[in-house]
Amino acid sequence: MPAGAVGVPVRLAEPAALAVVRRGARVDLLAVPAGGRPAEASLLATRALVLDVVGAGATDGSSALYLALAPDQAQRTVGQPEGSRFAVVVRD
Repeated sequence: MPAGAVGVPVRLAEPAALAVVRRGARVDLLAVPAGGRPAEASLLATRALVLDVVGAGATDGSSALYLALAPDQAQRTVGQPEGSRFAVVVRD
């Protein structure tokens, strides 16, 4: 984990996206507020390191990404309003 980073679990709005994300990948993390449109997505983190992918095949809502985020990014992520949806863009 990068120095100063913290691990944050993130449940994606589209769990199927977990099928293409691997440990060690870099992703951009976006959030859409509850009731918002995809065009209203806000960028929470760029090139976040994927620490782990949990339950990629799970159908019970338990799947998640564990991301290494800077403390300010982590605070913005966990501080999103209830019902917010998260998405990732996989980087090269």
